[in-house]
Amino acid sequence: MATGVPRVGNVTGGRGRGRGGGPAPRRGGTRGGAQAPPLAAQLRQLDRLQEPEEMAVLRRYKDLSASQVRSTYGLGGLLDREVQVINPAGELVWLSVARADDLLQQKKLQEERERALARQEERLPEDRRRRSWSQVAPEDKRILLLSQKEWNSFRARTGAGTAAQRAPAAPQGAQGPPRVDHEDDGGEDPSDVEDAQN
Repeated sequence: MATGVPRVGNVTGGRGRGRGGGPAPRRGGTRGGAQAPPLAAQLRQLDRLQEPEEMAVLRRYKDLSASQVRSTYGLGGLLDREVQVINPAGELVWLSVARADDLLQQKKLQEERERALARQEERLPEDRRRRSWSQVAPEDKRILLLSQKEWNSFRARTGAGTAAQRAPAAPQGAQGPPRVDHEDDGGEDPSDVEDAQN
């Protein structure tokens, strides 16, 4: 019986059966799948699952400086839930979750308007700056509410520099410069003379 190592040319199946048919799986993950998250992240997620619901409520209203949550339970489960926050007057008050949602929405809207008003110097011509929100024209509000990325794209489409500040944006779909109709001055247009001669 012939022993010895077979020639390379006779091998057609790649690696031997005992060595596996592909690359070894990555450490910490399964072969061909996504790698498992770090242990610290898994522990944080586990802590979140085990903590009371009130902690999630506190995080939800952190922009209102929420400090306490008060839940009332009955035999049927949760009856009421209130959260202690700082109202616009700077006072600590207890609010229902629904009222806290309204207050949070108002706060976000106010912050959005303040950011928009701060963009007047950059985005609007001088005669339309330094106005309160109620005094800003609707077309200017749309310009001020654009994100910085949207503003850069808008400015690139409408022209370099402050071209976008000199006039409102053109309607979508409009292409090319506006058509100008010249009034008839009573003179003869060269094209009219040429047509008459033909």
